[in-house]
Amino acid sequence: MRRPRCTIDTSCVIALDYIGRLPLPTYLFDRVLLPKGVRSELSVQRTRREKLRSLLDQYAFFEKCDDYEHGAVFLLRREQDRLGTKDRGEAEAVVQAAKIGAAVVVDDQWGREKAMQSGLDVHGTMWILERFYELRLLSSAKFVKTL
Repeated sequence: MRRPRCTIDTSCVIALDYIGRLPLPTYLFDRVLLPKGVRSELSVQRTRREKLRSLLDQYAFFEKCDDYEHGAVFLLRREQDRLGTKDRGEAEAVVQAAKIGAAVVVDDQWGREKAMQSGLDVHGTMWILERFYELRLLSSAKFVKTL
């Protein structure tokens, strides 16, 4: 059985990198798609920019994903502006997941609500960590030590 694809938000990538588990989503998803907004957010700091470049070069299942409805992202961004949030990556992750029928991994409440409103399969970093634990890819003792 083929595993699903997902789009992923910046905070999830940062969390997985922090605990040294960036390669593990391949056990859950066939491909992990990084929207342009997420890549831009990751590129702000030099160390993260280098990590992103390495991530895309080293792991074929992480892919750039730039094919999305700009109008839909624009509308979501306007809503974010009204609410005072500035995370373009979340809007793009939701819109791209809806377009290609992928799951979306996003931690922000606003992003999760938008994904659910679009009928998407929505997960967060904690869900990923729970799956890693269930698959014995992550032990609770190792996880606690990384924090």
